Formats: sequence, structure tokens, C-alpha cells
Amino acid sequence: MARQTKRQAQKQTEQATLYRCRDCANSYDWHSKALDGHLILCRCKYKQDGGRYCIFLSDLQCEHFIKRKDDGKDEQTRQGAL
Repeated sequence: MARQTKRQAQKQTEQATLYRCRDCANSYDWHSKALDGHLILCRCKYKQDGGRYCIFLSDLQCEHFIKRKDDGKDEQTRQGAL
């Protein structure tokens, strides 16, 4: 029986999760634009010492995930305001 490598385990985890931090209602303070103009960082009260440090919007969902109701419309308005 072949052992599962770390990369294979990571791929299975990514396939099992459908959402990212950008889809969560707990993410706030989206900031730091990438070179192509999209936002890449946010804060979450459940991660990184209660929101003290930033996390990536592309991080996988956690056990505190709550689906965002506006489906990313908030991101568009934030980018337009910057």
C-alpha cells in the first residue's frame, strides 16, 4: 500500500473545501492590492490572534466559516472606493 504524500493530502483537502476566506462573512478589512488590482489580505476575529494579523483572502475555510450573503459584491464596491 502506497503512502500518501503531503502534496496529495493537500490536494484532497482543497478539493473537499468549496470556499475561501473571501467567501466568509467573518472576513473584514480587505486591503493590499496585488499587481493586477485585486485585494489579497483581510482580517478575521477567529484567526491570527483575534484579527491582530492579516490573512490571505485565498486561505481555505475554517471551522468558523459563515457564507457571505452578498457573494463578493462587497469586494467590488471596496475596489471602486480605493
